[in-house]
Amino acid sequence: MARVLACLLVAGLALATSLTVGSRSSHAGLACGAERWTVKTLQDRPWLLPVKRTTIAYLVNRPAPAFLPNTRLPFERHVFRVRAHTDLIRPEDDQDFHVVLSDSRGRTMIAESPARGCTSRATPIRRRQMATARRAIRLCPRTATVTGVAFFDFDHGQAGVAPNTIELHPILAFRCGA
Repeated sequence: MARVLACLLVAGLALATSLTVGSRSSHAGLACGAERWTVKTLQDRPWLLPVKRTTIAYLVNRPAPAFLPNTRLPFERHVFRVRAHTDLIRPEDDQDFHVVLSDSRGRTMIAESPARGCTSRATPIRRRQMATARRAIRLCPRTATVTGVAFFDFDHGQAGVAPNTIELHPILAFRCGA
């Protein structure tokens, strides 16, 4: 009887975890993210502005929003290209590659690259851009040129977080050098 109850308890916990509202979505066994996930991965299929070259200094000095909705903010339609040092690349629990970018003055910000399986509702063109960029990500001997979509995240103590929590999420292009 105890064994049957234990099995039922485990099955119930597994079911409850899979049905939890706001839990991480799963695709092909991957644990994708939850917070503002459709915005982070372009699954909201936004109309984006043309790429603009800028600096980390400019991005980290943009005003932080007072509130982060589940929908895209107007500034999050901007696509930026920066030259930066790649200080850290690591996989995250939500399958993103977390990339810490820095400039010559020590300012840092995050750029993220989601796993292809976590971007299923993005347009085919954007999915290809994200996948190509993800394959190119590496620590560069000097600097990298990174193109990505402006995104404001929640501050949860992540490595390299900008003072205003701005990120380039997702990365649409990545290459070592100028």
